[in-house]
Amino acid sequence: MRERAAAILKVASGLSMLQVALHGLLKPRRSDTISQWISRYEEGGVQGLQVQAGRGRKPAFSPCAGPARSGAGRR
Repeated sequence: MRERAAAILKVASGLSMLQVALHGLLKPRRSDTISQWISRYEEGGVQGLQVQAGRGRKPAFSPCAGPARSGAGRR
């Protein structure tokens, strides 16, 4: 969320979305991404910048799935 807020502040200070996307953040982003962040901010304020539920990397395994089979994957 910090990166998104920083991008919005930089665009508000006069930098173009392309400049911010390519050089103004920790890693390069697409200008479309910056545009989406701005739209989300305009619609929902700071709360609109938070990562939505269900987004991000999913766990590799479920701890509730029970014990793993012994010897699985070994040769």
